[in-house]
Amino acid sequence: MGAGASAKIGEASAEDIQKAIAELGDADKKKLSDALNSVAGGGKKLIFQLGTNNWQRQGEFAPGSGILHEAHHNAMNKMDGVNCFSMYPSSKQTQPEEADAQYRVFKLDHDIPICESASPTSSKRWHSMSDEEFTAYYKRMEEEVYNYMKEVEAKVGSNFTQVIAHHSFLNPYVMQHVIQRRVKEGLPKCPIYCFVHGTALKMYRWELGGKAVEEFPMRFHKMMLEEKVFDDIENGVNACFVISNEQKGGIAEIFPSFPQDRVIVAPNGINMEVFKPASKSLTDVITENTREIIWPETPPSEEDCKKYTQMIIFCGKYAEWKRLAALLEACKMFEDDYPNLCVLCAGGGQPADIDVTKKYIAELGLKNTFLIGGRPQPVLAELYTVAEMGVFPSFREPFGLVFVECMACRTPVIGANSGGPKDFVIPEVGCLVDEPPETTDLSTVNAGVKTLGKTLNEAIRKALTEDWKKVKGDGCIKLAIDKFTVGAQVANMFTDVAKI
Repeated sequence: MGAGASAKIGEASAEDIQKAIAELGDADKKKLSDALNSVAGGGKKLIFQLGTNNWQRQGEFAPGSGILHEAHHNAMNKMDGVNCFSMYPSSKQTQPEEADAQYRVFKLDHDIPICESASPTSSKRWHSMSDEEFTAYYKRMEEEVYNYMKEVEAKVGSNFTQVIAHHSFLNPYVMQHVIQRRVKEGLPKCPIYCFVHGTALKMYRWELGGKAVEEFPMRFHKMMLEEKVFDDIENGVNACFVISNEQKGGIAEIFPSFPQDRVIVAPNGINMEVFKPASKSLTDVITENTREIIWPETPPSEEDCKKYTQMIIFCGKYAEWKRLAALLEACKMFEDDYPNLCVLCAGGGQPADIDVTKKYIAELGLKNTFLIGGRPQPVLAELYTVAEMGVFPSFREPFGLVFVECMACRTPVIGANSGGPKDFVIPEVGCLVDEPPETTDLSTVNAGVKTLGKTLNEAIRKALTEDWKKVKGDGCIKLAIDKFTVGAQVANMFTDVAKI
């Protein structure tokens, strides 16, 4: 969901989703209810969701996909005629103690495996697992999912009617095997829906690209093809939910046999009660967010903070493909001309990624750029509000939730012309600069950093000169409110899948 800087939902709480649904008009409520009935064939819907990341519980930080899963789980359980049960992995959390709990923890004795190297919460990659370890992992997951589903059905007295697997990798693979076992026993076949997240698509692209074979050998894409997870809508994935046209194109690229009319674009929504213009002053926000920082080693004094009359915000994990390095290159170009402008970079990441970023800033000799680490959503809203602009130059960002959060706080945005932001960043809210010709895929991200830095510098100068903050503020908040509520995402998922 977005950035390592905060736990995202896709990104709001379950209560926010329900509030948004409750505020739908009568016609839309009926449409949603009819869609749910159509999806499950009428009657009580019993849904099982298999998550790929932990929920935010017992003090454990949750990545965006984990909070999204939890929010959808809770929202579905508050809908009439719907009963949802879930399972998710965690090495830190205990099983729920409540007798009526509708979720189960898939207990691990190691970090949750991830698809790529850049994660603020884990360094254990799928590709680092031996064949024996991987096989043991998925077989144990299959067995626990199978048993939990049977346990739930015995408890509630009905069969599951559909399953949702989060991520386009192991979870749909496991669910396919579980459903096949159930069908052999004479149980009804449940359709499998896959909620696609960007990191798995990146993993497949690394494998298919063949440019980092030691780190990403051809292994898991081959497995998915052999098992026909995305090649057989009757016995594999029946439909996919994606959050942007970029991800829809990713499915077409990586699994070309999967029907595109079964790939449903359901853009992420945001919590409008959190992401809205805040009231704190620029000086207060800068001061409060630089008392404890990652870089430099010595925070600026409160007196030094008062000299800044303008600020730019970056929010994202400190990972190569987020291309914070390109923004740092731009900072070097405009810093002398804007001595009263500072750049705050919110985010998190693995220690090695943070060290690389710190060294980059030191080598450039930047004086007004600060790495402030992760920040909770209400603080991000304050940062977005006082910023002149948000700059998020990721390569092929799956959706770009930080763009929408920033716009909801009346602040224009600048990014790169690739990925999800292409769907909604229009001149009324900011701009997307050209992708550097040196960058054609994930393996060539670094090659284009300096070129991208130059175009970002030009766009930032233009935004400051033309006072985009004042000129585009109304357009930003209007677009966020019109198109990106969580209620819209939930409704789209069910109404669109009913059509197929």
